Amino acid sequence: MGIQSWMSLWFGLTLPAIMLMYMFKRKYVDTTVPSHLLWERVLKNLEANRPWQKLQNRLLLWLQLLAAALMVFALMQPFMQVSGGSAHIVIVADTSGSMSAQMQTEGSGEGEDSSRLEQMKERLKAYVRDQGRRSEITLLSTGSSPVTHVSHESDRGAIDEAIEALHPYYGTASYRETLSLAAALTREEPDAEVVIFTDSHWRQDPVPIAFQVPVSVETIQGAAKHNASIEQFGVSPKGGTGSSYEGVAVVSSNAEGASSVEVNLYGDSQLLASRVVELEPKKKATASFSDLPFAEVYRLELASEDGYAADNESFAFGTGRSSARVLLLTSGNLFLEKALQLSGAEVTRIAVNGSAGNQGDQASEGSGKGGLSEGSGDDRTEPDIPPVPDGEFDLLVMDGSIPAGFTQGKWAELARQTPLWTIGGDGPKVGSQGGRPVLAQHPLTSYLTMSGVYFGKLIDQRPAWGEPVIRLGDQPLVYAGVAEGRPRLSFQFLLQDSDLPLSPEFPVLVNNALDWMTSGSGTGLGRFLAGAQADIPVAADAVSAKWVPKSGLALADGPDTVEVQRSESGISTVQTVPDVPGLYAFEQQNEAGETTSYWLAVTADPYEADLSTTQGPAVSQTGSGAASGGGDQGSGASAAEQRRAASQAGSLMPWLAALALAVIAAEWGVYQRGRSI
Repeated sequence: MGIQSWMSLWFGLTLPAIMLMYMFKRKYVDTTVPSHLLWERVLKNLEANRPWQKLQNRLLLWLQLLAAALMVFALMQPFMQVSGGSAHIVIVADTSGSMSAQMQTEGSGEGEDSSRLEQMKERLKAYVRDQGRRSEITLLSTGSSPVTHVSHESDRGAIDEAIEALHPYYGTASYRETLSLAAALTREEPDAEVVIFTDSHWRQDPVPIAFQVPVSVETIQGAAKHNASIEQFGVSPKGGTGSSYEGVAVVSSNAEGASSVEVNLYGDSQLLASRVVELEPKKKATASFSDLPFAEVYRLELASEDGYAADNESFAFGTGRSSARVLLLTSGNLFLEKALQLSGAEVTRIAVNGSAGNQGDQASEGSGKGGLSEGSGDDRTEPDIPPVPDGEFDLLVMDGSIPAGFTQGKWAELARQTPLWTIGGDGPKVGSQGGRPVLAQHPLTSYLTMSGVYFGKLIDQRPAWGEPVIRLGDQPLVYAGVAEGRPRLSFQFLLQDSDLPLSPEFPVLVNNALDWMTSGSGTGLGRFLAGAQADIPVAADAVSAKWVPKSGLALADGPDTVEVQRSESGISTVQTVPDVPGLYAFEQQNEAGETTSYWLAVTADPYEADLSTTQGPAVSQTGSGAASGGGDQGSGASAAEQRRAASQAGSLMPWLAALALAVIAAEWGVYQRGRSI
């Protein structure tokens, strides 16, 4: 039972007014008198006006009070909260990241805050218990894709358990997809309805989802706290030396007035620096940190508490050195070597195919063949195949045809464990057919056009691990991809068969290739959006792996471990990152018990951090459902508005009020004559 117009209680003052009228009412006594006393009529009228009489038990009084009470009750517009008798209710629960925001509950005292999600759970349970007590319930939520928790469920215990298990999803929520699923589930069910529970922080959708059944929106009420956010954070070597580092952070706030926030920077759990940043409304502020020591993991933290914790921490990873180490196997290519050096790489060149010389380290002086195969247990190599240089390399470049000895033994192991870039090589060749260069969207093709470049013969052999990112007409020129979790790049032509090295775009192409292939160097894999796909370097001998939360919201609210995805060949190199923001370690273990760990930072969808946005889901109703549901709901009308429209359309209260007025008008004459029943 509910009341839509409490202001109409003011009309209840008519009840004491009627009682006052009876207290001041004229009172006559029937008496037989001689006719000569008629002249005393005026005097008797005055004597009959005796105020403040004692109320007597009269039927007319009670009828008039009842009529006035009915009129007041009608003006208050009462309604009953019922589900409309729907046999099936589809509930869409908004579990996007903004639902984890802390809210000041209406009517609550200081410190009695709860998250929007907790409030929604209570509302859901009450709705199922009251409005949906005779209906089957389907519960959907907005994850990376629509999540069905229960379907056509009648057991209230199972429904309450599903509601209690709801948790926030911090990635890009499937707003439109979940509504589309709800519309599809009710398309063939005329006796169904859809109810959407949300905080009205719904991603904008220009095309409304059409429903053929009544659809309503239940809004989670409560004043949002202000939110301070880390929008950007990065650390880089200072001056390119790698001896010290500098960091930059961009912080913002949605507070209406000026505010300040304490920003702390940690390196491997040690406090390195602290700043107090002054924030202006709707403006961004920058915090800089200089002369930082090397750390494997940097963590930036907002010390002050606010309404949304998912964006209060950010992570960055140190590389340990300022330049990438590149091992170049070539018979001699000055353009390629210089382009790598101009890109900041530390190049170690090994000459093959009888070419002499090396740049600082090792060289072979013959083209010999053979060599020991991998796994023979003998580390010896043939005299004309040099040993693998000491140290770790970020990139292995094979320019031209490489002797078979470099594809076996230690060299084969190095090629498997290191990002590999091959240029030309063996394989069937075809002539270039010419045509217009076609460049796919890829980090390798940034700032390139490849126009006016001549290509001679091309290798007609597609690698199994890659897709073409540069074509010449219909002929692939460059393949890029990932093999065993590591980047792979293949040029289907020799640089000597092209004038590409003479093009001003050649240094840009080499720099793009170096940046893309060495971006995952070190133990930090980078920063990913919650629920996104990531390429993980999985060791060939790894038998088990797991995600382990290490810091941030992942450690506070996330699960203890997150299972990894597997393929037919073992642990998949493409993993879905966890959906709770924070710092994770991807730990993998081989049969010998040796553990390898990679760091990965997970961030929340930045759209969910703007708590000031209030925009409901875009839905519309068509067909028979529109007539029963109150017409077109272009932006999602509230359930209270639909109930109000339904109660006004079919209510008898206005007729009862008119009847009460007619009773009062009919009895007015009796009142005037001073008589009553």
